[in-house]
Amino acid sequence: MTLMSMNFLSRVRGVPVPSISEFRRVTLLAGALMAEHLRVGDSAVDATAGTGADTCLLARSVGACGKVYSFDVQKEALKETEQRLSAEGLRDRVLLFHKGHETMGSIPELRQDSKIMGIMFNLGYLPHGDKEIVTKTDTTLAALESSVTLLAPKGLMTLCLYRHLAGLEESMAVEKWCAQLGAGFNVHKLETINKNNPPYLILAEKTK
Repeated sequence: MTLMSMNFLSRVRGVPVPSISEFRRVTLLAGALMAEHLRVGDSAVDATAGTGADTCLLARSVGACGKVYSFDVQKEALKETEQRLSAEGLRDRVLLFHKGHETMGSIPELRQDSKIMGIMFNLGYLPHGDKEIVTKTDTTLAALESSVTLLAPKGLMTLCLYRHLAGLEESMAVEKWCAQLGAGFNVHKLETINKNNPPYLILAEKTK
């Protein structure tokens, strides 16, 4: 058995390690880590619904008694997300918002929810969508400011960042913002180092 074919769903110091296949893309890695982190009954936020993959993952992870809040500015994205949720029988545990993620701090349901243990950001543009519609630096930073307040202690935030032309400024600004998070947060950067400008992942854990 080769290294790449082994299943690494083992434990290191009691913590489950995802399979090696989940390191192929930062989106898969973010999902694997978030799914392991969340528990039944938790709440979670998908700040960028996109195709609905992360929203469905969050909905499965929090279970029937959990709650997920999912945001997107594109009706097409929310329609696809809703279809995926319905197909998996998950629709009733998700609130969909046709709003930018910068508005999450103004949503009463979120402000009153003390169980938000996970927030996912997959920045950039909607796959197979209009590539002129991308997340913006200013609104993403505003969403991050709200996120650190909404996130419960021991909560996890994942950010998939892109270095293509449309996302470079945003990724640099987000990384700088994350680097200044002080006491109360552990922040990690995970990236592939043998590729040309690959996407990368930032993890922010709220420790208290």
